Amino acid sequence: MKNPITLVFTLLALALPSAHAWQAGEFFNGMPRPDVEEALKSWKFGKITPLGSDMILAQDPIDQPGARNYEFQFCNDKLVGFEQLVKPSFQYFITIAGNYTNQYGNALYTMPYTKIVASGPISQLAIFWRKGTDFIGVRYLESTLGDQLRLSWQVNNSCWSAPR
Repeated sequence: MKNPITLVFTLLALALPSAHAWQAGEFFNGMPRPDVEEALKSWKFGKITPLGSDMILAQDPIDQPGARNYEFQFCNDKLVGFEQLVKPSFQYFITIAGNYTNQYGNALYTMPYTKIVASGPISQLAIFWRKGTDFIGVRYLESTLGDQLRLSWQVNNSCWSAPR
């Protein structure tokens, strides 16, 4: 029989969530902002734009094949959210949502949204699943300015409530 203390620590290690819940490439939940900024240098994006203290946008030129468009979201200088924009297609949205349902089970939260702004109507459907402490989402946004398909990974934090 194992030592009872070893057994307790083993069970605790299995029960506690990982320190780095989600990971996208070398970027992970809780990563310090300076480390994200340093890692982004090696990715050779066309443009990296800090958007205030809580966001970094990293983009390739839109006319470049396979153009990347990533959004890094921070709370207290720690990475808490990541979004990847992919080629907008409602068929892709349905395929991704189906794959996520197969992988993570039934959706935790669905967010339909419609509003009218000066440029015209904006319609969105976002679906989120939960995996441990993570919220994994897919969002399709349709507007007169163009459609967007976003994949997201988020965790709850002290700055905003996930999923959003």
